[in-house]
Amino acid sequence: MRLPPLSIWKGCWRMIHTKRRSALRKIQFVCLSLLLTSSILLGGFSFAADVAYAAPSYTLSVSNNEPVTGREVRVQVIGQELSDVYATELQATFDTDHLRFKSASSDRFDYAVAPAVKGSQIVLAFTKVGPISGESGTVVLAEMVFEATALGSGTVELKKVKTVDSAMNVADHDANAIASLKVVAAPNDPGPGTNPGSNGGSGGDTPAVITEEGGKIVIKPTPKVDGSTGRVAWKIDESTWLKAVAKATAAGGGLKKIQLALTAVPDSTSHALELPAVAFSASAEVVQIEISTPLSTVTVPSNMFLGGKLSSGDIEFLIQEANIGGLDEKLRAKIGDRPVIDLSVRSGGQEISWSNPNAPATISIPYSPTAEEKANPEHITVWSIDGQGNAIAVPSGRYDAATGSVLLQATHFGKFAVVFVQKTFDDLGKFAWANSAIEVMASKGIVSGVSATEYRPGASVSRADFALLLVRTMGLQGAKGEAFSDVSDNAYYAEAVAVLRGMGIATGTGDNLFRPNDAISRQDMMVLIAKALSYVKKAVPAPAEPLSGFTDAGSIAGYAKDSVAGLIHAGLVTGANQSINPNAWTTRAETAVLMHRLYNYFYK
Repeated sequence: MRLPPLSIWKGCWRMIHTKRRSALRKIQFVCLSLLLTSSILLGGFSFAADVAYAAPSYTLSVSNNEPVTGREVRVQVIGQELSDVYATELQATFDTDHLRFKSASSDRFDYAVAPAVKGSQIVLAFTKVGPISGESGTVVLAEMVFEATALGSGTVELKKVKTVDSAMNVADHDANAIASLKVVAAPNDPGPGTNPGSNGGSGGDTPAVITEEGGKIVIKPTPKVDGSTGRVAWKIDESTWLKAVAKATAAGGGLKKIQLALTAVPDSTSHALELPAVAFSASAEVVQIEISTPLSTVTVPSNMFLGGKLSSGDIEFLIQEANIGGLDEKLRAKIGDRPVIDLSVRSGGQEISWSNPNAPATISIPYSPTAEEKANPEHITVWSIDGQGNAIAVPSGRYDAATGSVLLQATHFGKFAVVFVQKTFDDLGKFAWANSAIEVMASKGIVSGVSATEYRPGASVSRADFALLLVRTMGLQGAKGEAFSDVSDNAYYAEAVAVLRGMGIATGTGDNLFRPNDAISRQDMMVLIAKALSYVKKAVPAPAEPLSGFTDAGSIAGYAKDSVAGLIHAGLVTGANQSINPNAWTTRAETAVLMHRLYNYFYK
């Protein structure tokens, strides 16, 4: 059966365009019913051949690829590259052996005809109302709701799509979009207060699924796509969150781990996750929260806001591709086509300027290096782009070949860019043994030269400079201790020294003095490193007789023996010619090599 002539389509939509809303109900019902019943279910379409139309594409997004029997599963019909879609008719089929069709709706259109269902075939029709333009770009045209009825694999298929634009031009498209799913057995009773077929909530939509995988609880919420922005949004309600926390168990006395698995949606570049405020309240149990998206994975502790600014509203995390169009041209050229993500957090409708050195976030960005980068992976690092468009090195930024991602730790949110940096200096010729370490650590922003081209590898390192290097290398941040009397508040190293004192790592030389300008001895350098590793629970205990192979072991001060022995045993210090030289000053080249070893030891 063929569609009614184009004149009928035009006549119906002309009436819908021009009539007042109060008079539209009967007209809409008659027009859409005529259009719907004049089409064959899943039959061929026929349109005027003298009109040329663009060819958009269509996909199906499933709320849960493994729905449980007796529960709902939602399938969104998403159109890409749409142009002025004022009305649409969708033809689909579904597997009746495993699914039962329940309903369909659309947030983008004002009126719908009741779905026509015949066996496994569905026809849906929607239209806007009044003299307005249609939908364009990426749009969720409709959402179909099914009930999972029997175990097994099945599909939902979108066969054809008709569209009518605001000028009453009609177009016919073969969609051929398929969504596959597998209905699985229901788990144990989810507990009191849960309705049959429910597993908590997801903002009133399809229930989020809670599973246990790899020692952590995984919540798979239902996605929603905002066609006007391309943003994919998920919401976890309080009931679902509390069930997940109750189900989680801490491993080895550590934090409970809950992962929010946000699945991929075609062409999505922005992901928003709303969590209940109770998850971050001061009285709540501290939980490690992992937000996993195709763009990046962000892991934060649930006490990330303690002592910070938090409204009483729910918390929304926004992970999206950053817009770098406004950055300096040279900076954009250095970034190239590598990923740049933009992280932010909102509460009560307002963005929170989050920064908490006591609760850093761990960020993982999927990345495929080029051939050149694979040959020099340590030069893959991260820049933080501030509000003024300045690039600031993130020392913890590093490439992890095992996971195929770039990892970093951050105590603030904002824009983070993956970059490839190869920093070098002109005066490293006589220090070939330290060349690679100096260049890698300089590229990560941990060590720096005395100028853009000069490093001075043979110069000694002051106690102040070593404190700064240690803090940068290990990313140490936290409560600051009382200032030493000889450390000026505005000194470039003041914050680093205060952090080390607050952690009990730097205790000074007595009389509340730090002696920042004195050259640091090798043994004092090793003591500070050992204390820092112990503070972050990566202590390097000394084995029995670790110093017997060194001729000058007797010269090591009593307070430094265990620290020196531990670092030698860990491979961080090797000595030279069977000597440790504990009282010798440390050169800038030696320090860069040691910091490079410490960096790889700390982050392994």
